[in-house]
Amino acid sequence: MFTKIKKIDNYAVFENFDWDATVRDKGNNIAEFKELNIIYGRNYSGKTTLSRIFRSLEKGQLHEKYPDATFEFD
Repeated sequence: MFTKIKKIDNYAVFENFDWDATVRDKGNNIAEFKELNIIYGRNYSGKTTLSRIFRSLEKGQLHEKYPDATFEFD
């Protein structure tokens, strides 16, 4: 099981996204995925993009709208 999406680049709202520099808990520690994760946010904040990344893992191919996108899991 993976613990985080380490990097996302050229994928919709995500440009040079670095998990370790961005996703922190209240104690300023690097946060990781848990057994259950709820993703919420405003419109155009990246929720659908994240679901497309997970779907890409399932299908083994990138979404057709973002052929140059890259992402890396840890």
